[in-house]
Amino acid sequence: MTEKTLDETEQTFADDFEFLERIKKIKSKKDIDMIELILEYNILAEKYGKLLKNAVRIAKNGDKAQKKLIKYKDLMDTMRNVD
Repeated sequence: MTEKTLDETEQTFADDFEFLERIKKIKSKKDIDMIELILEYNILAEKYGKLLKNAVRIAKNGDKAQKKLIKYKDLMDTMRNVD
């Protein structure tokens, strides 16, 4: 992804954006042999596995942050009700 700079969030997925550009080039080829296609498929499967792990990690971090926010909100609500 060379045409624009990635922001902090997009930077997490920089490799995936680069791989997407690679896939677009391969898709645009008129003639692609089966061996090249199989190699690219294997790379795609590996990249998908890494992307899935990243998505799970991000979801877990989001869940942790949400639980903390709820905990602090409840604490603030309790402190308001003490008076």
